[in-house]
Parts: sequence; C-alpha cells; structure tokens
Amino acid sequence: MLPLLPSKKLSRLLFSLLSGILLAACFPNFSILPLLPVALIPLIAALDGARPRQAAFLGYVFGLVFWTLTIPWIAYTVYRFGGVAWPVAGLALAAAAAICAVPFGVMGLLYAWVAPRSAAGIVATFGAAWAFQEFFRTYVYIFGGFPWALLANPLADVPQLLGTAALGGVYLTSLLVASLNAALYVALTRPASNARLGWLAGAALAAVLAAAAGPRRPKPAGEAIVVGVIQPNVRQDLRWEPGTAERLFGELEDQTRMLRRHDRPVLVLWPESASPYAWSFSATYRERVVALCKELDIAILLSTVWSDAPDDSEAPFYNAAVLVTKDGTARPYFKQRLVPFGEYVPFSGLLRKIRPISRAVPSAFTPGHGTTVLSLGSWRLGGAVCYEVVFPWIARDETRAGADVLFTLTNDAWYGRAGAQRQHFQSAVVRAIETGRPLVRAAITGISGAVDATGRVLVTLGPDVKGAFSVPLERAAAPPPAVAAGDIVAWVCAAGLLAGILRARALAPRNAQEEVTRERRTN
Repeated sequence: MLPLLPSKKLSRLLFSLLSGILLAACFPNFSILPLLPVALIPLIAALDGARPRQAAFLGYVFGLVFWTLTIPWIAYTVYRFGGVAWPVAGLALAAAAAICAVPFGVMGLLYAWVAPRSAAGIVATFGAAWAFQEFFRTYVYIFGGFPWALLANPLADVPQLLGTAALGGVYLTSLLVASLNAALYVALTRPASNARLGWLAGAALAAVLAAAAGPRRPKPAGEAIVVGVIQPNVRQDLRWEPGTAERLFGELEDQTRMLRRHDRPVLVLWPESASPYAWSFSATYRERVVALCKELDIAILLSTVWSDAPDDSEAPFYNAAVLVTKDGTARPYFKQRLVPFGEYVPFSGLLRKIRPISRAVPSAFTPGHGTTVLSLGSWRLGGAVCYEVVFPWIARDETRAGADVLFTLTNDAWYGRAGAQRQHFQSAVVRAIETGRPLVRAAITGISGAVDATGRVLVTLGPDVKGAFSVPLERAAAPPPAVAAGDIVAWVCAAGLLAGILRARALAPRNAQEEVTRERRTN
C-alpha cells in the first residue's frame, strides 16, 4: 500500500488542502489543465476510510480552499463597487467561500456513508458523489443555485475532450473526470502490482474512449446567419459619470454602423449594460434604436431594464433581452436567475440595510419565469443574460423549444481581471457543446466571442479592448442526446448513492456481529 492513504487527522487535512489548491489551479487564472486528472487524488486519499463527520469536514475544507482561490473576484467586486475597505472585501470573499463549500461537505458525507472498500466501489462512489454535488448546487443550494466552476469546465479550452457533454450533459463529463481521478488513486494504492497495472491501463483506455466520443460536428441544415457583436469596452464606473450617457450611446451607434458597413451582419448584439438608457423609460431611446434598425436594415439584440408599467414605481423591474427590428419589438426574454447581492438581496426582509450592488434600478430586479425564444425570420434565438449561462437547464430548455442559435449578453466589467471573465466564457463553450447549438457572446468589456456547435471557438475579443466582429453561424439539424437526457446522469448517481448507503447500513449490523463472533472464537 502506497503512503497516499493517510492515517492521521493532520495528514488527511493536508491532503484536502492540497487537493483544493490543485483543482483551483485547473481553472482560470492558472488554467493548468494537465492537473485535472490528478487534482482530486489527495482528496480521495483523505476521504478513504474516514468516518462520516470527519469526511464532511474534509470535504468542506477542500471546498473552502478551492473557492477562495477560484473566486477572488468576489473581493474585487465588493471593494470596487460596494464601497468597502479591502479587509471587509476579504471577509466577503471568505464568507462566499464558506457558503459555497457546503456542497463539498455534503459530498464527503455521502462518500463516507457509502463507505466503499473495493477498488470499483471507490471509483463509482466518488464519481457519483461528485456529480451529485454539482447537481445539488445547480438546483438547490445557495439562493437558487450556483453551478459555477463545474469540474468539466476547464476542458472547454480543449473542446475535443468534451464530447461526453454532448452525450449526457456536463454532469456526465464531471462524473468521468472525477472517476478518472479515483481510478488513478486506486491504481496507486493497490497492494498487488497486477491490480495497479490493470487499473492504470483501464483508466488510460477510458480517457482515450471519452476523448474519442466527440464532439461530432452536427450535420448542417444548409443555412447560416451572419451575427455581429459590439464590444464597447465601457468601464463600469464610467457609465454613471454625469454627462457621459449621450456620448456612450453615440459611440455604440457609430460602432454598429461601421460593423454593418464592413461585414453586413443581419443581427447585431449589444452587451448587457452597453446602453446608458433603459428601453421602458425612454421614448427617445426606443425611437433611435428602431430608426437605426431601419437605417441599416438590421436587427439589434440588446439588454435593458424593462418594466411593464414604467409609471408605476412599485411595478417589477426585469433584466431583459430585447430583439429590436425596423418594425419594433416583440415580447422580450426576462432573466430567470439573478445574481445574489448583485441584482437582488436574498432574505431582504431580514437584511433590510443591504441593497444590491447594481445601480440600474432603485431596489432590486424581479426574476423572469418560463422559457422565451426570440424569433428573427425563420431563426429562433435562445438566450441567457450574464450569469445565467452557467445553468445547463436554461440553454437545454431553449433548445427543446426550438432555438437554432444561443446568445448571451453579459457585463463582466464588475469582476476585473481575477479570472471571472474566462471562467464565464468556459461555461458558454460547454453550453454550446451540450445543446449542439452555436453560441455568440457579447460582453461589454470582454470576453466576447462565438463558438460553433462543437465548442470550437470561431472568434474572440479579449478583455479590455474596444472592437466588433461578425461571424456566420450555421443552423444545426438536430440537438445531441444530452438535450433529451436532461439531468438523468445526476439522478442515476443519486439513486446509486442511495442504494450504496442503504447497503452499507444493512451490512453494518452483520459485520459487527461477525466481528463479535471472531473475537469470541479467538478468546
């Protein structure tokens, strides 16, 4: 047995800390992708044989380290736009990491409850526990879900390795990556050399087969739409300076005219917060955008504050994506998943003195409900506003509703250069692969870009640059199996864990009795 298996509390704790550091290094800003197949091995070593309470603590410590290193942009945002000192911003980061780490503690608890002992049991249990943890924090935990930095996301930098996401969704890929780590751990800790070689060979073969799974290029339907993106590169604080609104909007109009003149796009995307005016509250703004669409014979997809009753201060505000043509607008898409403390304050009845960081509305945004697909001629557009692109079910529902192209309009100017922009873009690439739909992303300060239905990056505009681009996007014929499969992988993992827990509970009395019998015979 190799010394990877810790026997002391301190050793287990250090292994958990190390694993959190290694996994964080797989994500931007570090992006050391070769660490991904081995980053979780120390965590598995720490959990193997641990009692339930200890395993929950070790999983939590792992998560605490991982999140602290992965989302340092929380501190930047709170400091820069929340009007607090750096020590307070650091406390905000610590609190966010502490909250986000809980699902990893649940994962450790589930693993210990199953208490796998065989090599195959360790591999299956850890993979299932990891996938369930991601499912849990997508739908249940942390103010409506927080599926940020899923285990499969770093593979977006090499989309050829993400074919399994098209087969069973992001949870399948995360399951396989976690299981690969567990298989390598088993290979390193088996006492027999033949068993070690067998598990190493099996892990290598499984990795090759998973990589060979795709993603395959969908059969094109013979049509393409040329989509343009404007990246105005407007700093977040500049938007609120007096006297800048008209200049910023004029520059946005000029960029759109130049792009249309050079590349002839049919549709142009303006990022979230690109315009200093709100659609529902400015008749002049509405008239100018429609006039621009008529002048250039294009459609403009923009993000704006929307209200069905602009004159009623008590009416709900929505963060909306509005498709504007020369004939006006149709019903917009309303953002369904809002950013906690950014666009609304959870438990606002209790936290009355805290207001959202966003200054776009007087109080807080209201979430939209239901899938809305926007129509442009024969094309149907499924979208996400900013943070929503990290939720697999939103893009999946829009694809089922007939979306041909996915879009995301975002404002990542809040987060500085601490990794959030690239982490966010990775999620967009995974959504394209899962749904088999091309995706175009407009970000006010970057990263803007477009990827095809296989996740291949067609074009990007990096952070903190002003620019624009146009790109033809092909209509795909049919979505991949992941769209129909939905969350079935996660449910299967949940069922497997439940069966494992029940089996462990059923065997515990029998094992205890056998131990007593052995002691009596010995004595």
